[in-house]
Amino acid sequence: MKMLTAHDLKTGEVVYWSARGEWTPRLADSALLEDAAADDALKAAQGRETIVVNPYLVPMDQPATPVARERVRELIRARGPTTHPAFARPTGGA
Repeated sequence: MKMLTAHDLKTGEVVYWSARGEWTPRLADSALLEDAAADDALKAAQGRETIVVNPYLVPMDQPATPVARERVRELIRARGPTTHPAFARPTGGA
């Protein structure tokens, strides 16, 4: 299983590909994709350079958490800076 993530071109915000077939800022709404579907979604995202930049796939463990080597980076991307809790972004269930 994999999750597709990128940055919104207009805002710079971290976004995730959802099961509804659209980008969402909520990690909790991200879709878990099988390998073939994940590769197709990544190719499609790479062709949409006017919407998102730097799309990539995150390998996922069960139940729906990034694999160990990716976990810290993705939590920081979802929650915002690690310097002080006052600067964290609301994630809606990250």
